[in-house]
Amino acid sequence: MNVELRRARHRQMFIFLLVCAGMLGLLARLYYWQVLQSSHLSQLANAEHIQNQILNAPRGLIYDAQGHILATNIVRDDVYIEPIQFVQDHPDAENRQAQLALLVQRLHQVLPGVSEDSLNQAFASNQATVRIASLIEPTQSQRLRSLRLSYTFLEPHTARNYPNGELAAQVLGFVQDGGNGVYGVEGMYNKLLAGKSGNFTAETDLSGNPLTVGASSQQAAVNGADLTLTIDSSLQYIAQTMLANEVKRLEAQSGSVIVLNARTGGIVAMAGAPTFDPNHYSQYYKDRGCLGSRFVYFNPSLTCAYEPGSTMKAVTMAAALDQSLITPHTTLHDPGYITFKDGTPTVTNWRTKSYGIETMTQVLEHSANVGAAYVAHDILGPDRFYPYLQRFGFGQAYNIDGPEEKGGYRTNKSPDWSPSDLARQSFGQAILATPLQMAMVFQAIANGGVMMQPYLVASVENNGQVETTQPHALRRVISEQAAKLLSGMLVSAANYNQQATFQGYSVAVKTGTATTQGISDDETEASMAGFLPATNPQFVILVKLDRPHANDNIYGGTAAAPLWKAVAQQLMWHYGVPPDQPQA
Repeated sequence: MNVELRRARHRQMFIFLLVCAGMLGLLARLYYWQVLQSSHLSQLANAEHIQNQILNAPRGLIYDAQGHILATNIVRDDVYIEPIQFVQDHPDAENRQAQLALLVQRLHQVLPGVSEDSLNQAFASNQATVRIASLIEPTQSQRLRSLRLSYTFLEPHTARNYPNGELAAQVLGFVQDGGNGVYGVEGMYNKLLAGKSGNFTAETDLSGNPLTVGASSQQAAVNGADLTLTIDSSLQYIAQTMLANEVKRLEAQSGSVIVLNARTGGIVAMAGAPTFDPNHYSQYYKDRGCLGSRFVYFNPSLTCAYEPGSTMKAVTMAAALDQSLITPHTTLHDPGYITFKDGTPTVTNWRTKSYGIETMTQVLEHSANVGAAYVAHDILGPDRFYPYLQRFGFGQAYNIDGPEEKGGYRTNKSPDWSPSDLARQSFGQAILATPLQMAMVFQAIANGGVMMQPYLVASVENNGQVETTQPHALRRVISEQAAKLLSGMLVSAANYNQQATFQGYSVAVKTGTATTQGISDDETEASMAGFLPATNPQFVILVKLDRPHANDNIYGGTAAAPLWKAVAQQLMWHYGVPPDQPQA
């Protein structure tokens, strides 16, 4: 009996110990979850009924000088399909194939840009969702909603839109899918345009709806700033269309047109060809722009350095006039060539023409290389020539909308410099400049010798605060008297050649034709730069055509001058600039 009692007590003790062990284990788990994991569990619980939403800031708009929209935002739909769900709902292969053919056919009818083959591949991808189209037209969204196609849904997407397509594309740049602005104004002012995102936090019910009585907090998004450019859309369209037509007609590789306000430095138009449509920028990623050396996205007026040719003769004359070393009537004897004592290459005029005794004004009229080389080499010398290249901004960046190719040149401080470098630089060879740099040379001359800071953004409206760009003088390059004398010489050159003159207006221009070293003589950079009306300059125009070929129109006077004249006429008519010359 005692044995039985002891066994019973042992069993009771064992059970008691098991219960105690179980209770200890339970207490340990409760301590783990209630104490050690309480913070983590609270976060998980809060996450189930607290919604934290990012509030995207609307990107700022871009306007032209007349208030017309150049860049805005639109809401369009992306189209998605559900391949996995489709397969799960149609386990029978034969039935699935029939249903798929019908669905693909209907989708293709609404979205003709999406091929049936690509749709079939998307449905076979074994993914939960696949985007098959982006930013479709509103009419397409409406048709898809009315069809109520299974396994297809739309998702709204805010995107950048450029209502004028290619207009000023290389000035504007574009915004990538992620909302990041690149190239042009969009890239340069990306942070300002993008604004700052906000957030909204609130307690929600089981359906995810914010509770009226629940705790909530909100940090409002800061809208992106709106920019107003100096670009005039009408003139931009004229310049861009005319340039594209001339590039095509002359079988040129590329080209640029710049129109500046002569007094302020504001950029009225800046066109490049070829160009692109920023609404569909991804279609152009293989395309090349200026001379095939850069992507078409780059603005060639800022990044396409070239040898400016005889437009550079205006700089040479400006340096000599400003130092009172010549007058417009100073003469020289031009035999058609000039040699150097150190045996460096001889400089000749075009087709080795000899002009005999000619004035400095006639050097510009004849576009005589020998005359320019004589002024630079025999009158100025390197110590009086190169400081003026710096004054005129060669090799320097204006930084008006992002990366800029500075160009450059050798000076007498360079180890491989020779006197022929100085001579050839005087007429625009052995020196590189961007189209904007050359345009600013003539802006300084037109503005009485004062160079202004060029600019594209006229004003910034940032959430009620407006900041207006004030014209800013960079420096005096030459004296007012030298600028006046040089303007008269350029007018004489224009009247002598009559390549860009038209009734009612005086123009001051210089042509340029450069044949880059190592390239055949028929591979030229044809350009013309100048301003009008010459008696009261309002606008500066530069035209450059790269490697024109058609009908032997490969020179500044035959290729670039007609376009310069056409743009100039449109400028005068568009702005109603009164004539400064008697009309017949």
